[in-house]
Amino acid sequence: MRNRALKYTLIFALVGSILSLLIAYVERDTVRTYDANLPYIRLGESVKNSTTEAHLWLEEILGGEAQREFNRDVLGKLNYSRSILQSAYDGEKTNIGTFAKITDEETKATLKEAIVGVDNLIEAAQERYKMHEQSASADSASAASAKAAEMDLDDGFDKSYSAFQKVMDRLIAHINEQVSEDTNFLNILSWVSIALLVTAFAVLGVLLYFAQRSNDELTVQAKTRLESQSRAVSSLTNFIESVSSGNYTVDITIDNDESNLTGTLVTMRDKLRDNADNDRKRNWTTTGLAQIGEILRTPAKTTEELLDNIIRFVVKYTNSNQGGLFILNEDNESDHFLELMACYAFERKKYLTKKVVIGEGLIGQCFLEADKMYLEEVPREYITITSGLGGSNPNALLIVPLKVNDKVYGVLELATFGKYHDYEIDLVEKLAESIASTISTVRVNESTRILLEKTQQQAEEMRAQEEEMRQNMEELEATQEEMRRKEKHIQNMLDSEKARNEISQRNRKVLMEISKNADIQSGNWNNALEKITSTMSQQLNVSRSSVWSLNQLRNKLTCEKLYMLRAKSFDTKAELLGKDAPDFFEAITREEVLVAKDATKHPATKELGESYLDINDIQSLLAVPYYSEGRLAGAIICEQQNETRDWTEEDVEFLKAIADVVTVTHNASKINKMLDQVNDAQETMQTIIDNIPRAVFWKDKDLKFQGCNRIFAQVAGLRSTRDLVGKTDFEMPWKDHADAYRADDLAVMKSRKARLDQEEKNVNSDGKESWVLTSKVPVTNHHGDVVAVLGMFEDITDRKRKEADVEAKLKELDELRKLMEKGNK
Repeated sequence: MRNRALKYTLIFALVGSILSLLIAYVERDTVRTYDANLPYIRLGESVKNSTTEAHLWLEEILGGEAQREFNRDVLGKLNYSRSILQSAYDGEKTNIGTFAKITDEETKATLKEAIVGVDNLIEAAQERYKMHEQSASADSASAASAKAAEMDLDDGFDKSYSAFQKVMDRLIAHINEQVSEDTNFLNILSWVSIALLVTAFAVLGVLLYFAQRSNDELTVQAKTRLESQSRAVSSLTNFIESVSSGNYTVDITIDNDESNLTGTLVTMRDKLRDNADNDRKRNWTTTGLAQIGEILRTPAKTTEELLDNIIRFVVKYTNSNQGGLFILNEDNESDHFLELMACYAFERKKYLTKKVVIGEGLIGQCFLEADKMYLEEVPREYITITSGLGGSNPNALLIVPLKVNDKVYGVLELATFGKYHDYEIDLVEKLAESIASTISTVRVNESTRILLEKTQQQAEEMRAQEEEMRQNMEELEATQEEMRRKEKHIQNMLDSEKARNEISQRNRKVLMEISKNADIQSGNWNNALEKITSTMSQQLNVSRSSVWSLNQLRNKLTCEKLYMLRAKSFDTKAELLGKDAPDFFEAITREEVLVAKDATKHPATKELGESYLDINDIQSLLAVPYYSEGRLAGAIICEQQNETRDWTEEDVEFLKAIADVVTVTHNASKINKMLDQVNDAQETMQTIIDNIPRAVFWKDKDLKFQGCNRIFAQVAGLRSTRDLVGKTDFEMPWKDHADAYRADDLAVMKSRKARLDQEEKNVNSDGKESWVLTSKVPVTNHHGDVVAVLGMFEDITDRKRKEADVEAKLKELDELRKLMEKGNK
């Protein structure tokens, strides 16, 4: 079987290789033939088109077409044709392809004849153009002889052109014949390849048939065996998935279970079920202990509330139907009894009184024996679980002592319609121990608290008696002294606040006056700074006030304006460099308010000593930053000469307010500069548009005019281009055509395509109709949205009139020619 398959594989590989080689040979030879013949196929059409264009353009030049040039349009085309033919003859590379070396003598002869034909055409075209130039400059006497010579040269050029076209037709026919021969050879090879390929596939189909019939028999056997295994795997899968999801009641049956896998899996299921049940019980117990511990740790307002929370949780968690919590009452040492402190669903008639004597009944006996009691046969009259529809006896009763360290603090009683399992009873015992421990701790803490309160009360009474007289003596003296001190302090505060209010009022008044200054509001930078600096010095009575601009790139502060109070003069020459005072510049760039009483010792200003402070005899300095467009722009500085000065909060606040005024002035100055630049740019653009020799206009997206040049304003009958802004076509002299114009504008904006050189009728300001040549283009913003349309037009009324006159004259000549023909007949 394997040897036969190997033999078939080798045969198929051999046949496939032969067919692949043959197909590859045919394909490569086809590509080679195509590449070799393609330049020759393109040659004929390219040369014929070039010579034909040269012939036509020569006729246009002789006819007086000014846009054509003889050397470029005629000789260029003929020389291009000759170079292509010469390259084909020499077997060189050209822009239409690479020509192979010609071995066919007939092809070489035809190409040589075509080259000679092109040379004759070039010579004939040059003679004809030369004669045309001479006749154009000749006088009327020699015009007749020149005209005859031109006709002879035209005949010679046409004969050379016809002879060349015939040679090219023979060349194209010869090339097509060679291409046809190559194509026929390739067709024969293709059919041979197809026949071999069909035969190979037929043989392959027969062999595959016999191989498939043998494989089908094996497949049926394997399928039967696979189905049996699939059923077993499906049963195992369902069993394992059920067990893994917690279903331990599932069963399994496997046919032909020779390895006893079924028994092993069932044993595993039983073990997992037991483990899961144990884990559930253990988790249930752990969770219950954790939750009761959380309840016991949570602070409660009263002991009764805590006990109610405990009994409620125990009854619900153990799925009981009724429960009660009895606590030992030891208030009377001679009469100890159990008192019902908390219950859940108890019958009211049974415990109308909540007192149980120790040793009485099951509750008292359980407390006395300090051991649990579990009854599954409850006496009918002992307890009844009731609801709104009736009542019934429980099926089980569990009574557990609240015991810790062999001491019992009470009893926990639970009743249920079901049964209590061992693990549930164990949990209730543990819960009872935790409850007892909590009750023990609460009682100890309560006893400690009571004793502590009694002790503290007695000690407090003793101290109160000792201190009472001494305090009474000191109170009068302290009260009088406190009154005097408070009176003096209040007076000082009132005087200080009054002085500060007066200063603040004066500062606000000055700020109101300075904010109304015309130079500050208009952004007149120099005059505004003079007003600001002089006002600061006069208001604060400070020696020098200045405004400095910051150049962060050069790390330099430049004094924009300095006012000296004593000399009452201004200066603008000072500069401070960051390299000379890095700490000072760091404080300024951190936008700090510098308050330096002694500027020569302040950490941020002491570096200015020799270069600035000492020269100007400056002792104190106050600097506040100002901003422009949200960024630090500079600082406002007040300097006190000859003596130190304590800068107050009012001084700082006043300078901050001045900084806001400087910021507003600085921004207004920048806006004025920007507006001047915009106005200059608009004036320049308007000048350029006004000098365009066409009427120019533009509209916004609502088709309202936004501007134009002087020519358009004259056409519209307006005195100024500004008079057009905001108007529509309905307000123009051409209002009768306004709908058409607006529809045309909307079409340009909607299509986003320009409309160029559109002839339209127009009505000028005098009411006269004229013809204009109009162009319109859409205008887009940086988001690509169309926001306007730009248009221009040129008056072509005179041209249209000339065209109409020419057309009328031609019509008259045509009618005259027809009359003459009728007269000759």
